[in-house]
Amino acid sequence: MKKALLSVIALIVLFALAPVMAAPAIKTLFTAEASFVPGNIDPGKEWITKDGIYHVKGQVGTGLVTGDISGWLTIVRHATLDLNTGEGSCHGKIVIDVDGVGSFEGSEQSTITLWGASISGTFLAHGTGMYEGRTMMGSFEGGVNIVDGVKTVVAEFKGIILSPQG
Repeated sequence: MKKALLSVIALIVLFALAPVMAAPAIKTLFTAEASFVPGNIDPGKEWITKDGIYHVKGQVGTGLVTGDISGWLTIVRHATLDLNTGEGSCHGKIVIDVDGVGSFEGSEQSTITLWGASISGTFLAHGTGMYEGRTMMGSFEGGVNIVDGVKTVVAEFKGIILSPQG
């Protein structure tokens, strides 16, 4: 009896210590274009300091995403721009609602140059709904354009969506 119990315990310890081999995640490349109007939902708080630094906090904008993924982008952004040099930075929270079946929610950070003529950055977001368990990450490049008389950010997104194997 004692020998059998020791054998069972030894097997349990062996299985507990054995490395678990997880299947690799599936990587899906994608490109998409996003265009949104900064502040079309909420202008947030804006101010300029005495030394010419423009700040915006909590500005909410929305717009379309088209390409390999399509849907609706909402961004809550916080930006700082040196009006003397035209350079600055931005960071914020993003939600990409993908055709009403799920979303990717996360954050972005970017660099602004030439008063918004060039914007580049990175993003990381986690899936909900149909995309639960998936992670989207990548980079974007674009700038501020005038579309139908409205200041609009247009950017190309390139990245991967990681899906767990299973």
